[in-house]
Amino acid sequence: MNHWSSKAMIALAIGVAAAGAAQAQTFTMGKECRTQIDAANQMNDAGDYAGALATFDAIVKKCDTKDAKSAIQVGRAHAFNGQGKHAEAIEAADAALAVSKSPSLFAYFERAHANEKLGNMDAATADYNKIIELTEKNQNVKERATIYVKVADMYAAAGKTAEADTYLAKAVELDPANTDAEIIRGDWAARAGNYDAAFAAYDQAVAKGRNDLAMYQIRTEARMKQMQDKYGTTNAQELRAKMTPEETAQVCSELNKALELGLRDPKMDMFSALVCK
Repeated sequence: MNHWSSKAMIALAIGVAAAGAAQAQTFTMGKECRTQIDAANQMNDAGDYAGALATFDAIVKKCDTKDAKSAIQVGRAHAFNGQGKHAEAIEAADAALAVSKSPSLFAYFERAHANEKLGNMDAATADYNKIIELTEKNQNVKERATIYVKVADMYAAAGKTAEADTYLAKAVELDPANTDAEIIRGDWAARAGNYDAAFAAYDQAVAKGRNDLAMYQIRTEARMKQMQDKYGTTNAQELRAKMTPEETAQVCSELNKALELGLRDPKMDMFSALVCK
C-alpha cells in the first residue's frame, strides 16, 4: 500500500523550482491525459509494470504538454525499475528531467534507485543529495514538510528505513499538524502487517482534521487488506462467512463512511450490499 505512488503519487510529479517553491506539475495537463496517467500509475502500484508501460507508451505522443511528458517518463522509469530494467529506467528519468518545467523529485529518485541497483553509487548519491538540496530550498514550511513526507516514503519503498525515519521526523518537526506524516506512518505499519499500529496512526490523522474521502479510502483499503490477509481470501462471500461481528463492524464502518463521502467503486458498492447491510 503506497498512497503516494498511485493517487497521483498524489500529484504524480512534484517538482521544486530553482527558486525553491514546490509545484505540482498538473496545471496544463488535459483531463484525458491525466486520467490515463493515473490509470497507468495504478497499474504500477498493482505490480502490473508491463501494463503500465503499454499505457504510458500509448499516450506518449498524444499527451504533449511538458507536465504530461514529465509525468509519463517518471511513470515509465518507475515501471522499468519495477521490472529490474534499470538502464531503461535511467533513460526514462533523464527524459523526464529534460522536459520538466522544474526539477522533478520523483525523476531524480527513480534515477537514483536505478543507479543504486546497477552499482553506480556515486551517481545514486548525487541524485539523493539533489533531492535533499531541492527540498531544503523551499521556504514554505508546510510545503517542505509535505515534500519530506514524500521523500521519506520514497526511501521506505527503496528499503532505506533509517533515511525514511529521518525525513519523516523532519516533516513532523517542521509541521506537527501535518496529517500526511501520520498517514504514511500508518501505511508503513500496514505494509508490515501491523494493523493496530496502522490504525493508531490513521486515527491521529483524523484527530488532526483529516476527515475527507481520501482518508476513508485509505482506511477502508487497510481494513479490507487486514481481513484478506487474515482469512486468505479476497472473496466477499467468504469474508462475510469468516469475519467476526466485530471485524465486520470495523470494515463496514470505514467503507460506509467512504461511500457517504462520495466513493464511487462498483466493487465496494457490491461488498457493502453483500456484507454490510
